[in-house]
Amino acid sequence: MSAKSIKLNRDLDKMLAQAIERDLLVRIGWGREGDEKPKNGEIGALSMLPENSRSLLLGELGEGAGLLNRGGTATIQGSVSSIAGGWMSSGRLVIEKDSGSRTGFYMSGGSIVVHGSVGNFSGSNMSGGTLLIRGDAGSNLGTSMVGGTIILMGSADPELGSHMSGGVIVVCGKHHHTDNSVMKYGRLSDIPKEALDLASSLGIEIPSQATVLLNAASPPKDKLPMLERGQNFTGIGIIASGTGRNDPHISPDISARIKSRREEGAEIVLSRPWIEIQETSTKHGSSIVLKDPKPEDLLIIGSHNIGSLGRDSVECSGFVLDIDSLPTLNDAEVEALIVSVRSRMAPGSLVILSDRVDRVDELARRCKELELDGILVDTISLDSAGPTVALPRIGMANKRHRISEDGGFVLIRLDGKTSPKMLVIARSAGIDAVVSPELDSSESDFDSRFRGILREMGLSSISSTNRSNIRALDHNVAMQTGLRLVGLERPLPTWTRGD
Repeated sequence: MSAKSIKLNRDLDKMLAQAIERDLLVRIGWGREGDEKPKNGEIGALSMLPENSRSLLLGELGEGAGLLNRGGTATIQGSVSSIAGGWMSSGRLVIEKDSGSRTGFYMSGGSIVVHGSVGNFSGSNMSGGTLLIRGDAGSNLGTSMVGGTIILMGSADPELGSHMSGGVIVVCGKHHHTDNSVMKYGRLSDIPKEALDLASSLGIEIPSQATVLLNAASPPKDKLPMLERGQNFTGIGIIASGTGRNDPHISPDISARIKSRREEGAEIVLSRPWIEIQETSTKHGSSIVLKDPKPEDLLIIGSHNIGSLGRDSVECSGFVLDIDSLPTLNDAEVEALIVSVRSRMAPGSLVILSDRVDRVDELARRCKELELDGILVDTISLDSAGPTVALPRIGMANKRHRISEDGGFVLIRLDGKTSPKMLVIARSAGIDAVVSPELDSSESDFDSRFRGILREMGLSSISSTNRSNIRALDHNVAMQTGLRLVGLERPLPTWTRGD
């Protein structure tokens, strides 16, 4: 379904480019003779629509229809699954049948009209725009709203507007609004003019007995714990290969490659198994950036930029979808988001999934099942165990889901300055590259020291390292990681017994 959906978006983009110039409507789901050929289950369809585009689609769509709308007008003659119109900032989305959960999720502008009913959590986290629903709504309509307007012509299930801190909810039918809520009742005059104009354009009149709900007090906010990422593999040492020091005329190869598992996929050549991560790109070569990527960079997509993500901002070698910074999404919704972005990138662009190390098994499973190129594991975790303990966690998840075995790659994110020893340890543990803000010295000095370590180990390439080249320096680290204890030269019984 992913490949089918990407093709639909790319074909649509070509048609829209011509249609915008001629002010034409693009029709999808009909043959040349006008015969109906409805779409069925496509995900991320009609996403990232450009300004002034107009499209009409016939069919029953899957997750993410109309995601990231940036000014286009789209009408779907059918129904849509979850997160329809999520993160849209302008334009209009019209759904002529029902829409699933979280319709209008995190929308900041524009309008969504649903002629049927919507599922749970629709309009949640809205900050602007108008969501008009002619049918009924599931539970938690408008939860955590901070702005915007929801007009519901039918009835609403419980938890209406829970944790709402701004915006307006209008309910014309029955609703379950508890008396001890922090919300207050408003009047029809509190409904923004643009929302009333939208209703009027559809021939809808808000009845005088409609309930208008407004925020009365800021809802309580949970205080999340401060989590540290860590920057060193404490308690792990390096040992030689046992073949003797390399000859001086042999210069060890310290380069690395990050490659898509697809045959036509992109490849990034790294001077060393390390990638800089910064807000914006600061030097030549490939970096992982939060915004303004160069063509050779990888862009992190997360809560900081997804609301404003546009086609011109994904002109790069690939992207890292940061699951940890986004609201909880199921596999189909994650895939819909990936399809929406990947459709606007060059074929073969890298797609990487990122999450915390205490969720690495789920991260690896998703990477495997969604057939993505690799994972970026952030060493932040609630237990604050740190990078040393992260290595066996990553290794076991990698082995269980066969990420490396099937051609994928594994990256690890650390804080602070990275040393050559850290790259050797990471690579020996099966990590393809370390992601951190900076090296601990100039590039020339760093590489000289890096090659010196490999020469002393008797290795001609960093790619030759493996678990036999690292040791636990004390009993606790050996217990935590399963590495051979230096001196004992074998794993502790805890890691070798059969449970």
